[in-house]
Amino acid sequence: MKKNEDAILYNETMQIRQKKILEILKEKKDWITGKELSTMLSVSDRTIRNDMELLRKECEGLIESSVRYGYRINREALEKRDAGRKDAANRKIREDIPQTSEERCKYIIEKLLFSTRKLNLYDLQYAIYVSEFTIKNDMKKVAEMLGKYDGVELVRTDRHIYLKGSEECKRSVYKDLLANETRGNFININKIDELFPNFDLIKVKNTLEEILAKHSYRVREETFPMLMIHVGVSIQRMMNYNYVEMNRSRSEIKSTPEYEIALEFFTKVTASLCFDLNENEVVLFANLLIGRQRSPLFDDKGEYLLQAEDLTLKIINTVRLRYDIDFSGDMTFKDGIILHLQNLLERIRYRAVVSNVCLAEIKKTYPLVFEMSVFIGHIIEEYTGSTISEDEIGFLAIHLGAAYDRLNIRYYYHVVLIQPNSNTLTGACSDKILERFGERLVIDAILKYYEASVIESLHPDLLVSTIPITHKLDIPIIFITMFVNTSDEYKIFRAITELDRRHYKREFDNFIKCLILQEYYFFHLECDTWEEVISYMCDRMYEGGRVEKSFKESTFARERMAYTSFSYGYAIPHALNYSAIRSTMGIAVLKRPVQWGEYQVRLVLLLAIRDDERELLKIFFDWLGNLSDDTLLLSKIMKAESVEEFISLIE
Repeated sequence: MKKNEDAILYNETMQIRQKKILEILKEKKDWITGKELSTMLSVSDRTIRNDMELLRKECEGLIESSVRYGYRINREALEKRDAGRKDAANRKIREDIPQTSEERCKYIIEKLLFSTRKLNLYDLQYAIYVSEFTIKNDMKKVAEMLGKYDGVELVRTDRHIYLKGSEECKRSVYKDLLANETRGNFININKIDELFPNFDLIKVKNTLEEILAKHSYRVREETFPMLMIHVGVSIQRMMNYNYVEMNRSRSEIKSTPEYEIALEFFTKVTASLCFDLNENEVVLFANLLIGRQRSPLFDDKGEYLLQAEDLTLKIINTVRLRYDIDFSGDMTFKDGIILHLQNLLERIRYRAVVSNVCLAEIKKTYPLVFEMSVFIGHIIEEYTGSTISEDEIGFLAIHLGAAYDRLNIRYYYHVVLIQPNSNTLTGACSDKILERFGERLVIDAILKYYEASVIESLHPDLLVSTIPITHKLDIPIIFITMFVNTSDEYKIFRAITELDRRHYKREFDNFIKCLILQEYYFFHLECDTWEEVISYMCDRMYEGGRVEKSFKESTFARERMAYTSFSYGYAIPHALNYSAIRSTMGIAVLKRPVQWGEYQVRLVLLLAIRDDERELLKIFFDWLGNLSDDTLLLSKIMKAESVEEFISLIE
């Protein structure tokens, strides 16, 4: 019996790993080597090769392989496969037997939410063809999955299991499951439609859009798919006679245009699908609309405007003091963030919830901007006395990111253009370069010929010439045509990218390398949870006199606001406040990956920065953003056994 159980668990692990490989390949959108995959998934190269062989057989034509480059997804084959699956699944009730533990957990929760109030354990065992041992393990996982939701839990009697909790909490559970299932397909309404086989969500969507147009009411396009998930869950639950209960006042919400829209919408939907209209459902949907509308629900002299203006001043001052970034002169940022904060304050008042489908990409691509947003979220929490969700923090990051770009935080590079042609052609050439790259380049001089001493006196970062030149100066040079065609633009773009790389390396050499010490480098650190990792590393830094005693609690407080883990297997925990005695970066390469939020983490970079060295935070995140794009380098770093090896890899 034990061997059979081990075999079941082995097969489940293998299937989960193969799914993860497909997810990585879809996200990567480029070649990735078997060595990178083996490091990220903490398995051997041979295991990856075996997995890829099985995947190629099961998904014929979907995966391309190269001895030199590794593996990648065939995008055309992927689109055809997805289209075929969608057509086959359209309007068909899904009766597939769940194969993996993750699928079974979702199956159990779905059954308890939509099919029956209680599940007989023996019937469940035979329905999905698994052993009693497997069911018990799955129940533990279901209980863990539900642990993050206040007010809902899995209860077991002798022969049955059921969900205990409020209707709103149960819906939160299912919406999260659906969001996870549609990961990577948030903008695909047809994909979301497949999740609700008992009614046509596309027709429901069309009804909603007609009503919104009738009322001249606009919903933010980027949040519309998640709004349809909410609609689908609500309808599915109501068709099974499950309704929300509300204790909060309805008088204020009834006076809003959102309530009028919600009432008209549910009146039509319930009539067409033949179930009862429920007042609480109307109020709940009106609350959701408030979180997704474009225009504010207040006049320019309302209380929210005054609060938003006050908060905006606090935000600008905080960013300037903490990060040495000044947004005070950016009126576009001020106008945009004030409008956003008014909407946010309105959502807080009505307890409306928004979902940010771009959250993972924002965290991965703009770590510094997201970090600023987390701290700003902390300010808003103190100001309002309400908790700000990670999704809301992601929306703040969009405003900050746009302002950050406008400030040209990335450096201007100085260029000397060499062009011995007529003044008319010279002007046209320089104008086209600046039109395309004016946010990154400054042309300091346009010369008719090359003279080393003149060029050296200008100290350019880059030479651009319309004629071939041989020179011995330590300055990069590119050759373009006088008309600056597409190929020339690509050459300039590549040159800027290389200059960025050199700049980040100089900053790393000058500022970041000195933060890394052998005594705070932990290779093959054995911990079972992310909490243990943070606690261990913080304790060692405190014992070494690098941080204050409050550093650990401040780091946990930052993590509670939003996990600092990323999809490629690393995390960057740090304190909310500057509580370092001596700026330090602790590094841990874990012996086994730990679950850190939604990601498995193998590499941990714990940053401790002194208040008077806060500029290091910006340099660190700029460097990290550059590092995150290099998955091969990340996979090598996760095997570095010493500080010396770590530094040699990232230099």
